[in-house]
Amino acid sequence: MNETGRSGAINPPPLRESADRLYRFVSESPGCTAEAAAEALGLTAHETDEAVRDLRELGLLSTGGTGGAGPEPLVPHPVDFARVKVLNPLQRELNRTQALVDELRSGLDELELCTPRSQHAHCSLEIVHELSDVRRLITGFADECCEEALSSQPGGARVEEVLADSMDRTTRLLGRGVRMRTLYQHTARFSPATLSYVDLVTPLGAQVRTLAGGFPRCIIFDRKVGILPLVDDSKGAVVVRDPQVVAFVAEAFDRVWTTASDLSPEERRSDRVAATSEIQLAIISLLTQGESDKRIAQVVGISLRNCQRHISHIMKSIGARNRLHAGYLLSKEPFSGH
Repeated sequence: MNETGRSGAINPPPLRESADRLYRFVSESPGCTAEAAAEALGLTAHETDEAVRDLRELGLLSTGGTGGAGPEPLVPHPVDFARVKVLNPLQRELNRTQALVDELRSGLDELELCTPRSQHAHCSLEIVHELSDVRRLITGFADECCEEALSSQPGGARVEEVLADSMDRTTRLLGRGVRMRTLYQHTARFSPATLSYVDLVTPLGAQVRTLAGGFPRCIIFDRKVGILPLVDDSKGAVVVRDPQVVAFVAEAFDRVWTTASDLSPEERRSDRVAATSEIQLAIISLLTQGESDKRIAQVVGISLRNCQRHISHIMKSIGARNRLHAGYLLSKEPFSGH
């Protein structure tokens, strides 16, 4: 291992237990060889080589020539050698970095003070086009979140890779005592991957509920910053810091939350039939409004094919000849679902 990494920064090895034991033993055993020390300490050849290498890099050990062909003895050096060789350069590097941070912070603070208020208002909305950048922002905001995280993820079943990616972030949030509430659509109740994720996070304190029509996709952190989708349905997002906008979205979330159904394991089985009925009622409502199959599928959070299957079942159940006839019949008599 080199003293410096590829960037030139000092990169000393850790002082492992094997290296610590070897240094103490050699200090008390003048003229001891690596082989003798390994045998006395019960270290493997690999552990011994690794310990000798680390101690060399820290400036704590060298080998002394014997003038013969036998193994060279290990020569310990005072701990101050390591301070001079490793700690002092590290401290200088740390001081340089801290000075750079302080200078940049001061410059940004001055820039903010000199920026007109209108510019601050403009910067309260930030469009982020790349999905990778959006994910990095979410992780950053989540790590800074102190009190509450609200999220709505419509569209039915969640992608397994996305759930796995968010698990570490969610665990850290809940571990800090942050209150976390998530809204899904009823169709998420039929996704094994989504249910498995819910089973993992609810014991940690997360609350998860579902509703038929869903709530627009959003994430709100501490009611101070929000992440909303772009209107063109791309993979990007808009970061909102305007307190009025964030408060509006959070209040709308709170109102919808009170009407949603709990997705906890104990409530799941009894609510599944009710969820199916609510999904059908949502489809019927959109059907009578003249919405297309594609739009209905998007709002309810199911695939187009599954949506068309539901519509076919509804029309067959009420004896409708076409969609117009279905709308007329449904306006006269509510759909029973049988």
